[in-house]
Amino acid sequence: MTTQPVPSDAFCSDCGTAVDVHEHEGESRCPACFDRYLFDIDAGFLENYRKFGCRSRLVVAETCLRGLVTDTPEHRKVLAMTIFEQYVLSMNDLAGLFLAFRNRNEAPILKSFLEFRLNASNATGFFDAVQMATDVELVAALDLPLPVEVTARCPHLDAKDSYSLALAVYHLVQDLRKATDKGNVGALALSQFVGQAGGALIADDAKWLNGAASKLTPDQVAMLVLDPKRRGIYVQGLTADEGAMGQVVDAIDTATRAASNLIYAYLQSNHL
Repeated sequence: MTTQPVPSDAFCSDCGTAVDVHEHEGESRCPACFDRYLFDIDAGFLENYRKFGCRSRLVVAETCLRGLVTDTPEHRKVLAMTIFEQYVLSMNDLAGLFLAFRNRNEAPILKSFLEFRLNASNATGFFDAVQMATDVELVAALDLPLPVEVTARCPHLDAKDSYSLALAVYHLVQDLRKATDKGNVGALALSQFVGQAGGALIADDAKWLNGAASKLTPDQVAMLVLDPKRRGIYVQGLTADEGAMGQVVDAIDTATRAASNLIYAYLQSNHL
């Protein structure tokens, strides 16, 4: 009986355990060591994401909002759609981060966050987890100290940092509630847009649809989605009005601030 030699790269680079090359081809770590590696870099990821990544949606949206003032009508519609897309992405990020923190004892935060995709089920779950909990329950679910508990639970912090942490937790709760104040209606609308946007195109008008978009106003950009089941085209209008888009940017700012404060509070309270 002959046996095939085990390839040199078929062993975990960390623990030396044999790796099933059919299931994990090209990986240098076994699944257990990979998770340990991700747990080890969670703090570094979170600090970098708080300073840079989580602000990216807001930077793009604010830049587009400034462009609405001076650009042509057609370009304003593109900018408006881009702003709304950034809102959806910022809410996806916030929901993913929130659920990753709640699940951090079972899986690395980075892994849960990168795997998260907003849909009707988890959007509703996120909105419910915030809106149906009291302030005390919400903070406890994230394993953070209440503002009045900071001094006792975080003796490693000086008076200035303790105050900053207490303030971050307070604003985190307020911004989570503000970001989800539309309840299940908002969650479903958000998830519906995510589902539509993946296979949608935009148009500056939809007159060529032979009446299918008769309710679309001149200031709206049309998002078109093919509905093969009903054999039609679904048209969603989004206003390019500067005031309305300003409110969307404010909502992105709220989601961004909540994500930043959540990370800051976690890192400070755990002395990371």
